[in-house]
Amino acid sequence: MFRFVLACSLLLAVLVPLYLVGTFPPPSDSYAANFDRLWRAVDAAYPYFDMKGVDWQAVYDAYRPRVDEVKDDADYAAVVGEMLATLEDGHTGVLDPSPRAGRTYFGTALALDDGIVIDQLGATGKAAGLASGDVLMAVDGRPIEEALDALPASLRNGSTPRRRGRIAALNVLSTTGTQLSVTVEKADGTQMSVSLAVPQGVGKPAASVSETSGPSEPLITGERLPSGFGLIRIPTLSHSTGHDLVAEFDAALDKLLDAPGLILDLRGNGGGDSRIGDAIAGRLLERRFVYGVETFHLRLPQRGWAEQFTYSVTPRGETYRGPLVLLIDNACFSSAENLIVALVDSGRATTVGRPTGAGSGNPVTFALPHGGLARFSTGAFVRNDGAPVEGVGIRPDVAVPYTVADYRAGRDVDLIAAETILDGKTGS
Repeated sequence: MFRFVLACSLLLAVLVPLYLVGTFPPPSDSYAANFDRLWRAVDAAYPYFDMKGVDWQAVYDAYRPRVDEVKDDADYAAVVGEMLATLEDGHTGVLDPSPRAGRTYFGTALALDDGIVIDQLGATGKAAGLASGDVLMAVDGRPIEEALDALPASLRNGSTPRRRGRIAALNVLSTTGTQLSVTVEKADGTQMSVSLAVPQGVGKPAASVSETSGPSEPLITGERLPSGFGLIRIPTLSHSTGHDLVAEFDAALDKLLDAPGLILDLRGNGGGDSRIGDAIAGRLLERRFVYGVETFHLRLPQRGWAEQFTYSVTPRGETYRGPLVLLIDNACFSSAENLIVALVDSGRATTVGRPTGAGSGNPVTFALPHGGLARFSTGAFVRNDGAPVEGVGIRPDVAVPYTVADYRAGRDVDLIAAETILDGKTGS
């Protein structure tokens, strides 16, 4: 009998928290029941309500009546996506169906310090005379800032205004209609307006690095610059790439161990697995270093029912001891920010560029009806001084504006600044 009771208790200890956060499929296809369960799951596990000043009950009261009006999965996902976007959390939102589903993309844009420029462009836009580096002035008759704000909340979701602006820029050259009007300023200062019609087969934005690179080509690459300094590019920390990223980093670093200074380019790194980042940092630190603690509002069995988790770096292999500079920007997010924190707070690195994306949440997924999927943050990470990363990010030691003129000229202002810093440290 004792063993039976013990087994039941253990089973409940596993099942109850997993049910609370929606790990199990929904008990019915009812949108109302699923919405209520999702709201309760976030209420039980989300760690940043107080920090962000969110009245979660008021959010429920605002969005619950809209659920009764939804007609299909897409409508429901839109309501859920808007609700979750009120948390202004880059780890929180609807994953499937994607907020981009049903939209035609003519290209993507990039938010710079002094303007929004076209970055990638499809054939329709090129045929109309648009070009990378054109400054967006208006979209569909709205001034560009209004056009960014007019996008659905799930297409401009992020933890800071700067991050939200970046995400919105990626999506502003898209539409659910049949055409999109765009006004740009060309490099010669003239303005041009075009109307882009939706043809058959227009693609979505360029795929992420994990979708475009084969396993035969390393994602993490290194080179020796003409200055003699080493440069290693680390575009991702994601296991989903199918690459052994730690081995790739080791191979790149081993060829640069004699470099008088080293630059790690983390720009655009959206994170992945902090254990990969910790292993990378392990080649750059001589002593074990604890760089932060994550606290969980709800204890989950997949984390051993832990209330806290301590993040640390353990040295491994041959250590690179020369001066180190990190290139960072607003696209650095999540586990990439953990890596930056470890190297900055240990005193090991100087950062150059722009503030990071400010996202830290250790999210879990939640099942929506008919195979849909949402996720939300469950962990509150803080640095050794108690400062959070969520909503704050990491500000660079040396702030470098990235302007339209820099983009058009193909000028890497961050790399120039990094080499200048290393020159000062090494006397080169």
